[in-house]
Amino acid sequence: MNILFLGAPGCGKGTQSKIIIKEFGIPQISTGDLLREEIKGGSNLGKEIQDIMSTGKFVSDDLVLSLVSKKLGQDECKEGFILDGYPRNISQAKSLDSLFIEKNINLEYVFLIDVPFETLIERCTGRLLCTTCDYIGNMDRGEKVGDKCERDNCEPGKLYQREDDKAETVKNRLNVYQEQTAPIIDFYASKGILHKMIGGNDPSILSSKILEIVKS
Repeated sequence: MNILFLGAPGCGKGTQSKIIIKEFGIPQISTGDLLREEIKGGSNLGKEIQDIMSTGKFVSDDLVLSLVSKKLGQDECKEGFILDGYPRNISQAKSLDSLFIEKNINLEYVFLIDVPFETLIERCTGRLLCTTCDYIGNMDRGEKVGDKCERDNCEPGKLYQREDDKAETVKNRLNVYQEQTAPIIDFYASKGILHKMIGGNDPSILSSKILEIVKS
């Protein structure tokens, strides 16, 4: 089962990915994680990536694609995978499509989680993360930066706000998504594998609809 999640920052792609992982035991492929793992491994490629990132530059599409290709060749991806946050533009989507053809991989489902931008801005700017665990809090619930994480056995976790969750940055990220990532929607729609899902409400309702599709 090979799945791709599309959607603007804060739409809930990560939450739905975790549900799929728990249900089917397939790995999530995050390009950010792949880059960090390569650097941590100390390979020549990892050192090259570290040098690029340390200067504030972006890692090339070709390099990222090579890491994705390497990951897809591992045993843990034989039963399927989840792509979340990649590809980010139409050029990456086409390169990834060529890689799938080369490796004889069939991308079965592309889920677009559609949430109004106003809702995404409110959600992202109110989001708080824990310094220790994967807890996600929100200012709407009365939580604030610096609060102790209330999750059991989380010590010494405290809540903080990511720099890219601040209002102006969130608006810029959404504009970039609209310009660069949105055209990918038509690309996958033309293949007949795109499923547009309405998000922004109870994540469990959305996950039930997604699971219904993949199990049918």
